[in-house]
Amino acid sequence: MRPIFKSLYLILWILIVFTQTAFVPAPNDIVVIINKDNPASTLSLSEIKLFYLRKLKKRWPEINKNIRPVDRKSKCPEQDTFYSKVLGMSAVDVEQYFTNKQLQSAERPPDKFATDAEVINFVAEEAGAIGYVNSKSLTSEAKEKVKVVASL
Repeated sequence: MRPIFKSLYLILWILIVFTQTAFVPAPNDIVVIINKDNPASTLSLSEIKLFYLRKLKKRWPEINKNIRPVDRKSKCPEQDTFYSKVLGMSAVDVEQYFTNKQLQSAERPPDKFATDAEVINFVAEEAGAIGYVNSKSLTSEAKEKVKVVASL
């Protein structure tokens, strides 16, 4: 191979590698939301996990409403981030966990929605709801309906 072709090949290879790694968009921020009337203002990730999985309590202590975890209907980046960073579980583990809770104590599984807008609307209407959405989905109108208690 001629030296000029080796140099061109190397430059082309570097450009390909650079464009595949340098321009990968940063992951979107995920926020955990609750109903605006819930007096909780911030929650740690461990508290969110306990409430979401209803491990210690089945009702919000301050408002005496059932805790209603909200999930997505299908796999999405927001769900992956929430499951891994907050719950420390895979999607299969989460599904199995709630199935077992339902069989053991007749607890209802999480309410599931297709979009962030649907999650926001449900949390806004249900006093005991806790869910997660992409921070970009929180318009000024949405921020009037729900409260952000954590950012991931």
